[in-house]
Amino acid sequence: MNARRQVLLLGLLAFSAALVTLPSIGTTDDDAYYQPAGHSYVRWVKSLVSEPAHALSRTQIDAHFHHNKEHPPFAKWLIGGGRWLGHEVLGVMSASEASRLGICAMLALAAMVAFAFTLSRVGALPAWFAALSLLLYPRFAFHGRVPTLDMTVAATTSAFLLCFWHLHRKPGFKPLALMGVIFGFALASKLNAPFALIGCGLYWMVEQLSKTRKDGRGLTLPPIPLWMLAVPAVGFALHLALWPHMWIDTFARYGSYVSFHTKHYPIYLFFEGQIWERPFAPWYAPFAYTWATLPTLTLFAGMVGLGGLLSRSGTQNEDGRFARFLLIHLFVSIGVVAFSPVPKYGGVKLFLPFFPLFAVAVGLGFARLLEALRVVGGPQLQKVWVGPFFALLMLSSGGLDTARFYGHELSSFGQHVGGLPGAVQRGFERQYYDVFDASLAAWISEHTAAKASIHFEPNHKEYLRSAPFMIRRGLLREDVKLSASKRADIVILTHERRWRSFSDLAVELAKRPLLHEHRVDGVVLWSAYGRKVP
Repeated sequence: MNARRQVLLLGLLAFSAALVTLPSIGTTDDDAYYQPAGHSYVRWVKSLVSEPAHALSRTQIDAHFHHNKEHPPFAKWLIGGGRWLGHEVLGVMSASEASRLGICAMLALAAMVAFAFTLSRVGALPAWFAALSLLLYPRFAFHGRVPTLDMTVAATTSAFLLCFWHLHRKPGFKPLALMGVIFGFALASKLNAPFALIGCGLYWMVEQLSKTRKDGRGLTLPPIPLWMLAVPAVGFALHLALWPHMWIDTFARYGSYVSFHTKHYPIYLFFEGQIWERPFAPWYAPFAYTWATLPTLTLFAGMVGLGGLLSRSGTQNEDGRFARFLLIHLFVSIGVVAFSPVPKYGGVKLFLPFFPLFAVAVGLGFARLLEALRVVGGPQLQKVWVGPFFALLMLSSGGLDTARFYGHELSSFGQHVGGLPGAVQRGFERQYYDVFDASLAAWISEHTAAKASIHFEPNHKEYLRSAPFMIRRGLLREDVKLSASKRADIVILTHERRWRSFSDLAVELAKRPLLHEHRVDGVVLWSAYGRKVP
């Protein structure tokens, strides 16, 4: 099977797997923002087709694109487009479920990029290993099945880097245009996309060091490449074209958009056994979360791959150039969160573009390990079946974590830290995101009386927003009522230590009858309490 067919097969398999497992994924607190925005975008397109002059008026653009105007549009176009296709056209899914289709496609794209990058370096088997290891990283796979921005920016920035690597040295207009268009989609996904282009600039500077000369006239630099001008220009133009909100009062609105993110309000993170708000969590928190949450054998293969990249980074051949390129972008993608004065929250979601690139290092590491195994094992390990068998063995770590944390992917931690119990002992948060889990909805639907009232602690408002989506997805009984009062029939305590009120709530609710504790990997994620006994 040729490379193109393998990439397409991988994409089809990844998308299909994401689609089949959608019912296991809960509703996040972001659904209430991005789903209505995406639906509003599509309604505007329908209006544009039927009444273009009316749709292009300021009042109509503001009415349809005011929703979630502080974030770029591309992911919301995917969310709205998925809803339109899966729910309105085909009628095979609920609106809420269908809104995830475009994000599932982005998950498939991210895996395809990791495959293509690795294939060009070390062949098909390590490429499949790289892509599958990415899909079997529970936290990454979770973000590829919820209607938010993070997977879209991870997939589009990775696709841009793949395109850049293959095209930036080629002459002509087409390579520049293609790089600019893909960068535009990345720029229209989330605010961290520009750092991919900054990484490309750093790579160019490193590669040009040998061509920089100092003579009597001073420092002589090589000429600036055309892509440095064309890619951001084309990308920014597409970015604005996809975002009608910016067509009006462009400078003022774009300034407000940038200002919102440079002065982002603090968000809690429970890390090292304490709650971080201001000051933000320490710089090493993203690295610690990466180390702790990756499946153990995936992490091992990735470290071997990074070692190989570092060993080749000083050479001046193609392997050396690729090593420098990948190392720079790995550092930039996680370093921009680690070393910037911004909140560090949500586990790994803020630096999700790091992981498709790390998957390439995982594939390279697997290739080195397989080569070493064949050398040590001699003729007996030269047989064809050894490579696929070794790949399955190395993928078992991710497979087991995927099974263990199925439906609770944001609680996943590798076995090298002792799984979730070991992570909790080390001071990591056991869950995040106020996810209305499918298992939680199932318990409520199966074990509560008709028209029962439910109250959530410590963050009831997020579950209040998520409940209608769970009902529309068919995961929560329609007659269930969410109550703002602790005097509800049932109080659900989610064990999120990032809320300062958690300890007091746990003591207070312990006076009520315990109806159920939901455990994952032996750790309680939420508890259900009945009415207090008089």
